[in-house]
Amino acid sequence: MTALTATAAIMLSSGCSRSTFIQNPYQAIPRSTPNQIAQVHPPEALQADLEAIVALHERTSPNPYLRVSKESIRALADKLKASIDRPMTRREFLPVVMELQAGYRSDHYGQGVPHEDLEAALARGERLLPFRAEPRDDQLIVVAVAEGERAIEPGDTIARIGGVSAADHLARLRALVPDETARYRDTQVRERYRTLAWAAGVTLPTQVEVIRADGSRRTVTVEGVGDGARKSERTAATGGSVNTHGEPPHEVLVNSPPFRALLLPGKPPAAAPVALIEFPTMSGSLGSQWDKFLDRAIAAINERGAAGLIVDIRENGGGNSALGDALLARINDRPYRMASRIVWRKSADSDELFRMSTKPTWRWLMFALPLFVPDYSALKQGEDLTLETRVASRPRVEPRFEGPTSLLIGERTSSSAMLLADAARTYDLMLTVGQPTGGVPNALGDIGPFKLPNSRIVVAFSQKMFIRASGDASDLGPVRPHIEVAPVAGKDATLERAVIEIRRMAAQRKQ
Repeated sequence: MTALTATAAIMLSSGCSRSTFIQNPYQAIPRSTPNQIAQVHPPEALQADLEAIVALHERTSPNPYLRVSKESIRALADKLKASIDRPMTRREFLPVVMELQAGYRSDHYGQGVPHEDLEAALARGERLLPFRAEPRDDQLIVVAVAEGERAIEPGDTIARIGGVSAADHLARLRALVPDETARYRDTQVRERYRTLAWAAGVTLPTQVEVIRADGSRRTVTVEGVGDGARKSERTAATGGSVNTHGEPPHEVLVNSPPFRALLLPGKPPAAAPVALIEFPTMSGSLGSQWDKFLDRAIAAINERGAAGLIVDIRENGGGNSALGDALLARINDRPYRMASRIVWRKSADSDELFRMSTKPTWRWLMFALPLFVPDYSALKQGEDLTLETRVASRPRVEPRFEGPTSLLIGERTSSSAMLLADAARTYDLMLTVGQPTGGVPNALGDIGPFKLPNSRIVVAFSQKMFIRASGDASDLGPVRPHIEVAPVAGKDATLERAVIEIRRMAAQRKQ
């Protein structure tokens, strides 16, 4: 979840584009060198890094203990510190950091494997497992296999990896991923399975015992693969590349990657078609492209006389909620808000985040911050600014679509995309169809990077707390759709149901 920063406000007032002025703050942090990655650190240095994480969240977040108790984090930090009983490299220390970050149960604190660490590991000959597996209850089921691996098949159940049982292996992977919701945690295990297994200490080659669909067991030796194996995976559903929802018959109206506008044919052929917009990201850097895409897409959809519009955010992990506002401005007249309240903590780290989010050429403009965020700038370090949001209508933007609309949501809908889903569901702006969101509306967000002083691993911190559109601070659950649709293997049941509902709503409007 991110908001329009003061640096962006300065830029816009000067007539510059976002790309001219703003950068991802992680770009401001130098990558660790191979020598730094290979360095062995004494236990007390790494224990100090863990204490630095606890202190970081306490000074930067309005409420780091939104989903957990302070006592549970203290106990986890002490347990992890006690586990560091010898000098360690970053390779060995990384899962310890991941487990502490995951302990806060905030998706925005999720710690991934740094790119430079993975690159260094692959350069020195390490490899990744040649398959991905997903948790199903307490089992691990293979869902995708690299093209070069033939001894393991999609649908196999993992029984053992090396000398570790599948149950213990899965428990370890789950401990490395925040469980803001259990559904989202297990989705992350599936999508990040190879790198999580690497972080958990799986080295290759190794023996893997699998259970086939007929109940027979087989032990095979796997050699491993490099990065990029997902480009040529085979799955049980497709026999080729992974395709989460399938590819419905369509006509492409506008293709502006990563966004697409499609026309789904009518059934029977004489029926009016239904339009589909694929909206997989809210990256702030794509704001201008999204606006231009929407203008072209809505115009084309209107020209073709679509009976309704479906917008798919099931794969959308968020970014800037302004992109959600841009969509609603073209399809909606009703008043709404995406969050009822935002609490913003001022700290030296959040001040630094403004600088890091600005390209070096323009950092001299930071002197103007008090002009654009006076309330925040007036705070003392450690104080909070509470921003209340009114339910209000927004100006409509042309061209606009006047027909019925539906929003597809699911377990990978999180962050700002989840805020869009929450607004749509709370104020009935669009008919929401699918599965509950992975992200939850009452959450920590607007993250920034922090480099640990000794290991130099970069971790995320949050400077804001968001309260859901309804204003119910006690509801820590996800966004639940108007119509929940159970997944069906081999078909996109959610999209099919949305098309049915769009046609039903269109018919009711004609009566």
